Amino acid sequence: MRSTFDHSLSARVLAISGLAILALAAALPVSAQEIAHTQFFPILARTAGAGGTQWVTDMTVHNHSDNDLVVGVQFLEADKANVFNPSFPDRFPIGARETILIQDVLNELFGFETDIKGGMVVTVDPQLVPGSGNPVGSEIIATTRTYNTGDPAGTFGQTVPATGKVINAAPTKSVVTGVINSTRFRSNLGAMNMTFIDDLRIKIRVLNAAGEEVVPVKEKTLFPASVSQWSLQSLGVPKADGPLTIELWMHPDDVLADPCATNFPTMFIAYVSKVDGNPDGTGDAEFIYAAPNDPYDCLYEP
Repeated sequence: MRSTFDHSLSARVLAISGLAILALAAALPVSAQEIAHTQFFPILARTAGAGGTQWVTDMTVHNHSDNDLVVGVQFLEADKANVFNPSFPDRFPIGARETILIQDVLNELFGFETDIKGGMVVTVDPQLVPGSGNPVGSEIIATTRTYNTGDPAGTFGQTVPATGKVINAAPTKSVVTGVINSTRFRSNLGAMNMTFIDDLRIKIRVLNAAGEEVVPVKEKTLFPASVSQWSLQSLGVPKADGPLTIELWMHPDDVLADPCATNFPTMFIAYVSKVDGNPDGTGDAEFIYAAPNDPYDCLYEP
C-alpha cells in the first residue's frame, strides 16, 4: 500500500544490513516520549474491536531542531512476516520547530482502508533515510494515540509512547502487571518480534494475585518484524475479579549468549491493552508495557 506522502526519494527495497539493524535497535529512546533519532511504536490500529468499538491511531511528531527534516516511516503489519526496508521510502517533511498531527495515520500515511493493525518505525537518522539531507545527530519526539471512535459521547483512548528500555534480548523475563480479565474489563496481550529476520518463540505465563498459574504456560511464535496480539480469553484465562500479572520470555533455544556481539540479536517487546467494557462500559483503554528484568542497552555497553 503506497503512502499518500512524497515517494520521489528512493523507493527501492534494500536487503537488511547488520548496520541498519544495530543503528535502529541501539537508537531507541531509553524512556517514554524521549527525544531521539528513531522512534518505535509496537501497535497502531485501524480496526473494529469488541463491544462495538472502532479503533484508529493518530501520531504527533515534533522537530525540536532549527533544521527542516525529512521523516522516514515504515509500517509493519501484524501477524505476517514483514520485510524491513532500511531505506525508508515512505517519507514526509517537517519544518524546523514544527509539530505535525497526523490523524488516522494508517489511512493518511499508508492509504489503508480496511481493518489492519501493526507496528511502526519513525526515524530522521540520515543513515536510515538516505538522500534526505538530514544533518548527523538529527532527532525528533513522537507519540501516538490509539482510541475508540465508536461512542457517540466522545473518543476514549490510550497513549502509546515510543519504546525504550522495554526491549528484551536476554534469557530473563519481561513482566506486566495491572492486568484484569473480568466481567467489566478485558485485556489483550501483545508482543513484537524485533529480530526482523527470523521467527521468535516466546513463553507466556499468567499469574493470579496469589502468584499461582491461571493456565498452563503458553508458547507463541512471532513472525519476523511483526506484532501479534491475543485476548486473554483466547489464551484460556477465565473471567475473574482481581489483578493478574503476565510473564514473558524467549524460548531458551532462541536466546543469544551475547546479543550485543551480533548484528541480528533476537529480542522482543510486550505490552497489555486493558479496556473498560466487556462488552458494556466506556471503551476507555489503558496501555501498559512489560518491563524486562534485563533491558537491551547495547548502546551504553563499555
